[in-house]
Amino acid sequence: MALGNWIKILSLSVLLGFASVAFATTDHGDFAVLDEFRKRLTNAELLKWPSNNEDPCGPPLWPYVICSGSRVTEIQAKNLGLIGTLPPGFNDLSMLANIGLQGNNLTGALPSFKGLSNLQYAFLDYNQFDSIPADFFVGLDSLQVLSLDKNPLNGSTGWMLPSDLANSAQLMNLSLVDCNLAGPLPDFLGNMRSLTHLKLSYNNLTGEIPASYEGLPLQTLWLNNQEGLGLSGSLKIITSMTMLNDVWLHGNQFTGRIPSSIGAVAFLRRIWLNDNQLIGRYPLI
Repeated sequence: MALGNWIKILSLSVLLGFASVAFATTDHGDFAVLDEFRKRLTNAELLKWPSNNEDPCGPPLWPYVICSGSRVTEIQAKNLGLIGTLPPGFNDLSMLANIGLQGNNLTGALPSFKGLSNLQYAFLDYNQFDSIPADFFVGLDSLQVLSLDKNPLNGSTGWMLPSDLANSAQLMNLSLVDCNLAGPLPDFLGNMRSLTHLKLSYNNLTGEIPASYEGLPLQTLWLNNQEGLGLSGSLKIITSMTMLNDVWLHGNQFTGRIPSSIGAVAFLRRIWLNDNQLIGRYPLI
């Protein structure tokens, strides 16, 4: 073969080598997490992930997986009826930005999400997770939406929202309905001025609404139906939340007179105050 042809073949080999680097397969650590997740499911066939393919980022992409380059950035597998547990090293998916696993039958301990600094949206609601690690909220710097509704977390003791969440300065929507949250309303939430939707209904919260909540730009506030002693004190602070649209405070132990100025909150469309110890007229909205 002529020297020129050998040079062409060598050049083509080099180019193909560079191409294989440029279009690298899925990060090995990301694949390992997804593979372990699959192994922990009793009905993994619902995911339709190929058993003879170690490249979730493709092409073609695995179903319910979204990537950027070689890194997994989203898992969207809601309402599939998945049965099983999440792997403990879930936070090795370090580029994960959006996870949607709501509406399945996932059980066991939630893995730590510590250090998932790119995570913006986490929907883990309507499962059967039974515990949450103390460091779950550490380093969630980009978090905007978190929903853990309807999970029996730490059922025998309850759990308190750790102050690590205060560092999630972009958090807009926090939904922790019926998940055994206990103790007083976290004071630090009042300093999170990005927060617009706060749903903490059907838990074991006690005490008054903290003074730090004054002026919060909340549009939605659900604190209804706390078990045990429930929430108490005055509702006056509610009148300072001028962006409120939807307020559920029923099923507690709030006392005193219903502030007449609640009805003047410009955007208020719905408010429930029944089953408390309040006196006065129900606000007209």
